[in-house]
Amino acid sequence: MSTQLRKIAAKAKQDPKARFTSLAHLLTPEFLRDTWRQLNRKGASGIDGETIQEFETNVEERIQDLWRRLRAGQYHAPPVRRVEIPKGNGTTRPLGIPTVEDRLLQRAVARIVSAIYEPDFLDCSFGYRPGRNPHLALKALRDHLVTGKVRHVYEADIQGYFTHLNHEWLRKMIALRIADPVITGLIGKWLNAGVMEHGVIARPEAGTPQGGPISPCLANVYLHYVLDLWFEKRAKKDMQGEAYLTRFVDDFVVAFQYKRDAEHFDRTLTHRMEKFGLKLAPDKTRMLLFGRFARERAASYGGKPGTFEFLGFKHVCGVDAKGKFGPGSPCRPLSAPQNNCLSH
Repeated sequence: MSTQLRKIAAKAKQDPKARFTSLAHLLTPEFLRDTWRQLNRKGASGIDGETIQEFETNVEERIQDLWRRLRAGQYHAPPVRRVEIPKGNGTTRPLGIPTVEDRLLQRAVARIVSAIYEPDFLDCSFGYRPGRNPHLALKALRDHLVTGKVRHVYEADIQGYFTHLNHEWLRKMIALRIADPVITGLIGKWLNAGVMEHGVIARPEAGTPQGGPISPCLANVYLHYVLDLWFEKRAKKDMQGEAYLTRFVDDFVVAFQYKRDAEHFDRTLTHRMEKFGLKLAPDKTRMLLFGRFARERAASYGGKPGTFEFLGFKHVCGVDAKGKFGPGSPCRPLSAPQNNCLSH
């Protein structure tokens, strides 16, 4: 992180209610150049067909031109190129590919926005954050299951999350911390830029296309307010027992001590999501018996403890080599022939 971004992050941490009114001056040729060095060189072409390698042949001139247009307020966000990526279950996931220039600017703005919001984000959030990854999310979940008084797990799936983010709500959330008209204006342009598919441009009234560097950042901001803060500051106050949230972007699970807390959470979460234009997928959202005593409790009525999936792994109740409960770090992804990571 650059010195300027460190200062912004420090101020954001020191004053959680501070609104940053002057940020556009950070978008200098030097900052754009530094951002370019961090950019993924394997990205595909946008609607203009220009490759990373072609942009790089005269990168200094392109950065200077981009900077001049930014200063003059003349930057126009182009639509993203939509492609369908197979998900492995017979369905596809829409991906939006920005042009190389737009990707560079998105990444630069995302660095600024992340510096402000990173001190705000809670420990339960792991996706697309510096120093955090799926392995740490899985470890945190394991710690909750092993050391906490967990008896039930709530597995949730947000239906088409990236395509349903409400623009009006997102702008309000961003405005809580960022009041620089250039930065908020650029974010607005990206939200309204639309997508091109088969030569036709569509401008959805909701969502932020996956594929651009700004998208994961905005997605984290949205669920920070919709889910994380609400869970920690409001929902947990109504619970009688322990409860733990683990989230990786839009993929999350909640571990509960008491079934009644999980059931109440299910009811309130549905209304909470609807308020912000989101919907839980009913066929992928469920509550199950899980934890160190799940086998014994399930056996008492002739059943078996449940299993759930999180970040590409199947989690099962079992014991380790010493006979102790421990879901552990799952040892094989779901695509593997066998998914049990425990000794049974």
